[in-house]
Amino acid sequence: MGEGKSIPMNATTDLPVNMGEHRGKPEKMSYEQLENIAHQFSDQNRQLHADLLKAQEVGFFKRLDYLFRVVDNPGAFNSTFWTNCRDEVETIMTIPESILEEAKSNKD
Repeated sequence: MGEGKSIPMNATTDLPVNMGEHRGKPEKMSYEQLENIAHQFSDQNRQLHADLLKAQEVGFFKRLDYLFRVVDNPGAFNSTFWTNCRDEVETIMTIPESILEEAKSNKD
C-alpha cells in the first residue's frame, strides 16, 4: 500500500503520457502553442536538412579524393577496378551537355 504509482513520462516532451487521464479531463493545446511547436519543428527540420547536405558534400569530396588516389596508382589495383574509378572521375568532372547548352543560350 505504501508503493507510489509510477506515471509514465514522454521522453520527448518530459510530460506525463496521457496527461488528461490523470486529471479526469484532457487539456487541449491552444492555437498559439500548436503554432509555436510547428515553428520549432520547422526550424529543426531546416537545420537537419542543412546538416544532411553538408554531410553529403563532405562524403562526395572524400569519395572523389579516394578515386583520385586509385587513379594515381594504377599498378596497385585490379585493372577493371582502376578503369571503373577512372570512368567515375571522368563522369564527375564532365559538365553535363544540358548545362553547357544553357550557358551558351544565356550568353546570346
